[in-house]
Amino acid sequence: MINVLRLSHVCVRVTDLEKAEDLYVNLLGFVKTERDGDFLYLRGIEEGQHHSLVLKRAKTPGLCYVALRVKDDLDKVREILPNRSVRVKEKGVEDAIMTETPGGVPLLMYRDMEYVGDVRLKFYMHRGVSPVRLAHVNFVVKDLDREQLFFENLGFVETERYLDQDRKKSVVWLTRIGYSHEIAIARSNRNVPGFHHETYYVHDVRDVIRAADLFASMGYWDNIERGPGRHGATEGYYIYLRDMDKNRFEFFSQDYQVQDPDKWKPVEWTHEQFKYRSDYWARPIPQSWLNEWQPVEGMDGEIKGWEQ
Repeated sequence: MINVLRLSHVCVRVTDLEKAEDLYVNLLGFVKTERDGDFLYLRGIEEGQHHSLVLKRAKTPGLCYVALRVKDDLDKVREILPNRSVRVKEKGVEDAIMTETPGGVPLLMYRDMEYVGDVRLKFYMHRGVSPVRLAHVNFVVKDLDREQLFFENLGFVETERYLDQDRKKSVVWLTRIGYSHEIAIARSNRNVPGFHHETYYVHDVRDVIRAADLFASMGYWDNIERGPGRHGATEGYYIYLRDMDKNRFEFFSQDYQVQDPDKWKPVEWTHEQFKYRSDYWARPIPQSWLNEWQPVEGMDGEIKGWEQ
């Protein structure tokens, strides 16, 4: 359908932009590109593009959209998605189209973003856990098969899958550029579409542990939701944190690389292997992680997947 180059960025709603900036920038070490009104533009230390995380001041938390960089002309994109696309503007982005996945997840596509340069070797600027780059996003829909087909038509390849008690897919992991995954999709019949989390790669497991130390030293014990631990699926070391609005994000390290996606056979995890799939050390999984996710904002501004 459309030639997608990579997962680009994510826009998340927060209710207090000042507190969010203090947490993400001053404590955790995201690189601040700029703040413009109700928008804060952030990136990792190895990301040269204008932003990979946008924090937007809003009345309620949750997802605004996930963004993909594409190679195709945007007129072609609109021809392929004629009834579900509209041109939009975003800071640092030359031209963009907003659409939705079949499951209702807002999806922004663009060709080019302003390049501001990375801070890889500017070690004096590295703080907190030194997030490296946006690694993946995880969201929840009702029709998993349809959602997976949509992304496979964009060039994504399935790397792993989790089967439920009926041996039907319950979670899938997909890659476009050869990491263990850049998109993970879970199936649910309630509170969907929903946004589970975005993840930033860090260089070492010590950075994962440092995230826990930073939150604990600030007294944010209740915001440490899960980990540090190690996943079975994707292999990476992880920690899941919640910000002041309960938006979930993950720091993640040392997954594998798929060198030949055309030869890769998806790793399959059965329902009986659930605890090892989710945590290779079989550590307990909080019910909040299993059952809570944030709502998404549709193209029409309606908040979806929100339980009052």
